[in-house]
Amino acid sequence: FFGPVQAASRSMMARLAPKDVEAEMFGLYALSGKIIAFAGPVALAVVTDIFESQRAGMATIVVFFVVGIIIMWGVQEPERGRTTVKPPL
Repeated sequence: FFGPVQAASRSMMARLAPKDVEAEMFGLYALSGKIIAFAGPVALAVVTDIFESQRAGMATIVVFFVVGIIIMWGVQEPERGRTTVKPPL
């Protein structure tokens, strides 16, 4: 079920990124995805090892979700304007 989430996040990123720095914003977007792909399993392994409990390790997922919600809480999506599509010639 994360396929639609990924597609929606890319679409939102395209709407939020200023026109002159789109490449930089998508680069940061890709970098953050790579960091989380590494940090998530490391956090899970460290917490599982410290508490000697897989349940505690899986709780790190909740922490990542909460941090993500807090970060996204202040993001305001720009108003959608009407766009006109030119018919093909």
